[in-house]
Amino acid sequence: MDKPVRTTESGFFVAGYQVRTHPGLEADPQQARLPALWRQMESGALERLLPRRLARGKPFVVYFDYEAAGRGAYSVLLGYQVAGQEEVPPGLGGLYVPAGRYLMFTASGPKPQALAQAWREIQAYFAQPGAPPRAYTYDFEVHQEPQRTSLFVAI
Repeated sequence: MDKPVRTTESGFFVAGYQVRTHPGLEADPQQARLPALWRQMESGALERLLPRRLARGKPFVVYFDYEAAGRGAYSVLLGYQVAGQEEVPPGLGGLYVPAGRYLMFTASGPKPQALAQAWREIQAYFAQPGAPPRAYTYDFEVHQEPQRTSLFVAI
């Protein structure tokens, strides 16, 4: 993974499938909730429900509502960027990610292994002396290509 880049991002809306989970659940393949969200996403149903996707239709994953500075439960919204809350159909989650400062990391390689490795490296990065503190507000991934993802961690 490359060295992170400091960036300031504008606020945006995301609509899609939402779940509440915990690191312990995600570590156990029998209980993990995120793979089911990805299976729903890959079915193509969300694309039909959100015909006016922004950001060239790239999938977004937003992590938010953290408990215990990332060691407790958190919420995840997997979907697409949309123009506003009015674009969120009934039955889907919608979320406004406010503008903020981030460190952007890039993960390359086959998913989900490359993403899991990138998040481990991100955790190690923030554990280093002198690293900026994480905000634990809104972190997000933009899935640029099948084997390239930009990960934005709020600072």
